[in-house]
Amino acid sequence: MITPLEKNYKGLISITGPTRSGKSQLAEFLIKKQQSVTYIATSKPRPNDPDWQQRIDLHKKRRPDRWKLIEHPKDICKAIESISKNGSILIDSIGGLVEHHLGDDDTQWEIFQDKLLNCFTDDNLLIVFVSEEVGWGIVPATPIGHLFRERHSTLTSLLSCRSKKRLLAINGIAIDLDQIGDLIP
Repeated sequence: MITPLEKNYKGLISITGPTRSGKSQLAEFLIKKQQSVTYIATSKPRPNDPDWQQRIDLHKKRRPDRWKLIEHPKDICKAIESISKNGSILIDSIGGLVEHHLGDDDTQWEIFQDKLLNCFTDDNLLIVFVSEEVGWGIVPATPIGHLFRERHSTLTSLLSCRSKKRLLAINGIAIDLDQIGDLIP
């Protein structure tokens, strides 16, 4: 019997969850059987942050050698367009994309967000994206933290609404949101 996590999906799949929930491992599991995988790592290394480097290294160790890698692309839509139409994509994570655009004013951000949403229209591709749940915790004390949370939460919601499958990872457990919930109109 095939479990919902072992189905051969096409289209956009969203995986959200808190820090260290297993969301990246779940994304890797869902895409591992695909013939051609491109892993888009959005976060840049942070000098003077050895913990962040350890997390990046852990992700690198888990990736099969056969997967192609695109690291923190300047234009993610151009990177996605460059991938073969029979390829699959894993984007880890939305937080890195939002971080790269924190200097954008609201108009620039809206243009980027619309462009990103429009580049996820091919339902023949499997595109799995990982997104951190940032709105369940502490209210940011700084304006930049608030901006990050608001942009990130909005973008994740918009992507989730366009997804064919929505999963939540918590404490190493995958919860199928499509089975237990309905989209809010």
